[in-house]
Amino acid sequence: MADPIKGDVVVDVDEKYMSARICAVAPQHGGPPPTMERAREVLALNGIRYNIDQEVLEAILKEENFDKTFIIAKGTPPVDGRNGYLVYHFERKDGAQIKTDEFGNVDYRDLGTVQNIEENVVVADIFPETPGTPGKDIRGIEIPQYPGKPAKIQTGSGISLSPDGKHLVTNMAGNLRWMKDHFIVEKELSIRGDIDLSVGNIDFIGDINIKGSISEGFVVKSRGNISISGNATGAVIEAEGDIVGKLGFVGCQVKSGGNIKVSFCENSDITCAGNLSAQSLEGCSVYCEGTITVQGGKAAIVGGKYTCMSNVEASYIGSDAYVRTMIVLGNIAVLAEEKLELKKKLKEYESQLSQLEMVCNALKAQKKAGPLSPEREEMLKNSIKAKFGHMGLIKETNDRIAEIDEEMSSTNDLTVTVNKSVFPGVTVRINNSQLVITDKKNKCLIKMGKDRDVIIQ
Repeated sequence: MADPIKGDVVVDVDEKYMSARICAVAPQHGGPPPTMERAREVLALNGIRYNIDQEVLEAILKEENFDKTFIIAKGTPPVDGRNGYLVYHFERKDGAQIKTDEFGNVDYRDLGTVQNIEENVVVADIFPETPGTPGKDIRGIEIPQYPGKPAKIQTGSGISLSPDGKHLVTNMAGNLRWMKDHFIVEKELSIRGDIDLSVGNIDFIGDINIKGSISEGFVVKSRGNISISGNATGAVIEAEGDIVGKLGFVGCQVKSGGNIKVSFCENSDITCAGNLSAQSLEGCSVYCEGTITVQGGKAAIVGGKYTCMSNVEASYIGSDAYVRTMIVLGNIAVLAEEKLELKKKLKEYESQLSQLEMVCNALKAQKKAGPLSPEREEMLKNSIKAKFGHMGLIKETNDRIAEIDEEMSSTNDLTVTVNKSVFPGVTVRINNSQLVITDKKNKCLIKMGKDRDVIIQ
């Protein structure tokens, strides 16, 4: 009969010491089964000290699951840190982008070339890197992790890091543009070529510098200044600041909150809050709150209507062809209408003030005789407040009427200076008087006479 052989425990460890498998070998010929002490001894001899599954070990021995392999220990792998990253709030694309509406229609004049942005706007949120956590193998030896790398942050022109380091923020208003791998803000928008279907309409928060021309049907708007190196034909041009056309405007609508300077302008509607200067104006409709000066080149105003709140100067006004040309100086009609409306309001304010004073006096008399009810106390308080409010309105209205009177009196000194010739077909109106030119006049001054009629000197 064979000798009894006691049971034993065998352990297999992977080469990285991240897991171990155990096998309880069955006894033979009536030998004793493997013990817990033997199992722990074998584990220790193999260097297994961490994360041993005691329940599995006890179950194997108790239930005599011999000659089967079980995982007895697992290491904890390290968790590498996460790299820092940026979350952008704007699309990272450069250049024009074709847009479609809900029906799939494309407006090829609105290509989204400009992305206006104000100052102190968050462009991106910055999420920091994380360190991660180390792991352990089944021997209990720590396994280092790879910490995350900081986010790659590049601040272009007009973009700054916020004081807390958590955001990229604009430090100026302008055009937000993606350049290779970062955003920039352009304070001035520079268009190298023409405004056409390759660029689309422009509506920009800052200055616009157009190196080429503006094609027919396109719109260019700016909250700053606009400079155009080429021509503009059949376009809409609007700026809150100055507009400079180095060549000319033909059939355009032009509106400026500042000055306009252009080489020539034909058949265009022009509104100018400042001064208008050109080498020639032909067939235009102009409203100018400053002066109109036409000099250099032809230095001529021919055809159209030119309304100016100040003085007009040109070498030639009209032409040998007797083209109808009207020069209107001053805006007395509008001022007179405003003054009339203000006087109506003033009368209403004064009447309401009189009624409020009567209410106040009556309530004050009642208060002297005895305490007022809470409702009447509130009425007295509101009446006094309204009274002072109406006094303020009356003062503001009287001040504006005085300003209008001063403006109306100053328009009497307005002049049209003709450095060369003015031709028949020209009408000059100053305030409510006008002069029709019937004969060609050379180098002269047209102004308001002593009898408030328009004369030529």
